[in-house]
Amino acid sequence: IVVDEEHDLSFKQEDNIRYQARDLAIVRSQLEKFPIILSSATPSLETQNNIQKKKFTHLFLSSQYSGLKLPDIKLIDMKKEHLQKNQWISQTILNAIEKSLSNGEQILLFLNRRGYSPLVLCYSCGFRYQCSQCSSWLVMHKKKNRLLCHHCGSISSIETTCVKCQTPDSLKPIGPGVERLAEEIEAIFPNYSTKTMSSDNANTPNKIKKIVENFENKKIDILVATQIMAKGYHFPNLSIVGVIDADAGLSGGDMRAVERTYNLLQQVSGRAGRTKKVGQVYIQTYYPENSVIRTFKDRDRDNFIKQTLEERKQFNIPPFSFMTAIVLSGSSRAKVESFANDLVKGKNLEKGIEIMGPVEAPLFLLRGRYRYRLLLKGDKRSKLNLFTRKMIKKTPLPSNIRLTVDVDPYTFT
Repeated sequence: IVVDEEHDLSFKQEDNIRYQARDLAIVRSQLEKFPIILSSATPSLETQNNIQKKKFTHLFLSSQYSGLKLPDIKLIDMKKEHLQKNQWISQTILNAIEKSLSNGEQILLFLNRRGYSPLVLCYSCGFRYQCSQCSSWLVMHKKKNRLLCHHCGSISSIETTCVKCQTPDSLKPIGPGVERLAEEIEAIFPNYSTKTMSSDNANTPNKIKKIVENFENKKIDILVATQIMAKGYHFPNLSIVGVIDADAGLSGGDMRAVERTYNLLQQVSGRAGRTKKVGQVYIQTYYPENSVIRTFKDRDRDNFIKQTLEERKQFNIPPFSFMTAIVLSGSSRAKVESFANDLVKGKNLEKGIEIMGPVEAPLFLLRGRYRYRLLLKGDKRSKLNLFTRKMIKKTPLPSNIRLTVDVDPYTFT
């Protein structure tokens, strides 16, 4: 078996039966006694830990297939850029784009945010447009003239009058998505072809293929894309990659946020300068001294792995322990909260087992259901599984509450 891009989170199935396809592939190779290759330019920390423990053999490819040097990486300190109102792209990147276009080269701008703007509010009364079924803001999709919830898919039309205070023409989009970046680029470089690529317009294999072919055939000069374009594509004429919001994934309650950000930056930067000339990668950041940003700039992945594994070991989180998440949801907030407390009440903890929670899930309301989370941590997987089964069995589940068990959780929403 070959598991390509083994670090990718999409191998983790999070609907219905939950499993990690990469890990099951490893189990199958052990059961049937045949080789397995996990390939990636950015191996997961779990894999790196297995390499250090000599469980896996590591083969390192030190250069690109083309033989060219890896792209030059330049950090842009956004605290010093002084952008104009409704401007999101630094002058440094704009200058690089202008030079590349004059040389007949292509540009990729990366922003992992769909739509036009992630938040819409009324500048008169401050009302923020939020989904009625989820704890999330509605995202403006200007081209389709609608506000969309990216969690449940509910759609609202964009009205020019505030629904709360009735002030006309008071809606204000806050922050950029790929559509807004493309709009900015089109205004500055109107004589060149600018297109976007995200799961909104590249949601079928044929649509993805068409955009990729158009970019390969130079029918598109500047592509503004989300992580859908981050890896796996080879564009000989692509010379500039600009990352617009490199800091977006560095905060939050996800223990893998830092690793995911580093991997994404490395995968995106790998699109530039793959054939003809050494590429240029520009990273817009408000935290140029952040250890993740700095180790990426210095191409010091070994130090990043060492630091991150040390932090995980310090807090005793995977791969140095095992985790199981329990998510409870229901239409009644009080009933879900009550059952969540009953689930852990009076439970005798075994040695090596820790229960965290219950707490409100970060995405507390999802598709009209209130959600609470528990996180169980243990030093052995078999012991943790047994404890989880006992805990659930001792507390009968009401018919109006849904309980989901996620072994080795990868997301914490």
